[in-house]
Amino acid sequence: MRKLPFFFYRYLSSRFLGSIVYNAFMIYFLWELVVAFKSVFLAGLIPTIALAADLITAIPVGHLIDRYNSTKLSMLSSLLLLTGIALILTLQTVYLVYAATIFVSIGVMMKGDSISATIKKHLDQEQFTTANQNLQGAGYASSLIGTVFGGASIIYLREYFLFVMLALSIAALLLSFPIPEKANDGQKATAMSGFVSSVGFIKKIGGFLAVGFVLNGLIISLDVYSSGLFHLVLKVNPIYYTLFVAFLSIGGIIGAIMSGKVQKYVNTAYRISFLILLFSPAILFVALSRTVIGDIADSLLIGILVPVINIPLQVNLMKIVPRNIYGKVMAFLRVFLGGATPAMAAVFSFMALFFQVNTILLYVGIIVFPIGALAFLVLPKFFQMATGSSVDSNNTV
Repeated sequence: MRKLPFFFYRYLSSRFLGSIVYNAFMIYFLWELVVAFKSVFLAGLIPTIALAADLITAIPVGHLIDRYNSTKLSMLSSLLLLTGIALILTLQTVYLVYAATIFVSIGVMMKGDSISATIKKHLDQEQFTTANQNLQGAGYASSLIGTVFGGASIIYLREYFLFVMLALSIAALLLSFPIPEKANDGQKATAMSGFVSSVGFIKKIGGFLAVGFVLNGLIISLDVYSSGLFHLVLKVNPIYYTLFVAFLSIGGIIGAIMSGKVQKYVNTAYRISFLILLFSPAILFVALSRTVIGDIADSLLIGILVPVINIPLQVNLMKIVPRNIYGKVMAFLRVFLGGATPAMAAVFSFMALFFQVNTILLYVGIIVFPIGALAFLVLPKFFQMATGSSVDSNNTV
């Protein structure tokens, strides 16, 4: 297998730093607004604004990726990130924090989309697995580092926080210097023809989307309910809740590292479907267990499972999406699958009014089982498409 080129690691490093900035920003200012205004509502607007900015701009960004050099968009994303941090460096008001949230969230989102498109446009298919393995591992690591840095800054590094964020943003900008890119058919196509081609392709993977939407939405239950589980049911120190969340990220890093070694064993439709089924007993264990250490160990296993499943699916998806509509299709998938998180979070929050936390997790674990069973039906077709795409992945649908 050919080694990945240096420019990939340069853009990966830029995304890594940008993700650290984003996660630290969220942790720090969520706390700051609660302290300053004694209002959970004002603090809660930060992730709401970030999500809204992400979803509203996703499709336009996808269109830009299809028509223009994706590495130039990576540099633009770094400029947006830098602008957001510079805004609150001048003056920290609630309105500027919200404005900075828009710039930072769009910048990080665009950076992630552009590096995915760069992998598709500049690397060979046999390099996709290693590239996505690095991408997932760096994502989990940056999330963990950003969360720890943001939390530590609240206590120890308050006066240096924004200057460190500015330095990280400048470094991300310097690492995102663009490279030449060959033109493709997407640059010649009209917006309407690209839209029609994208819709036609999306219809072909409808079953895969259904499994992904429901599964993504159900897994978010761990984020929604884990704090309540540890505080209300297990009645333990918050440090254990922190460890539970941290071990999900640590498991993700381990899973991303080991995915390359186990790829040849799991990269089939039926084996991936079986791994999806394992989410059911894993969530049931959290619901039924009354041992804190056991739950933390289970979170580590769940964290490992996610990239081991996701990386083969992402690689095969990257193979089958035509290059000329890659940005549009991936933007739609991110909006569609990302929409499962707020949708199911709202459902879970409503259910919490009537049921205990562990009871809801029990239902979630049970529901995951038929979703895993459905994967046995829809993933074989998805993997068959990926096998056929190896001959020519750049034709229009």
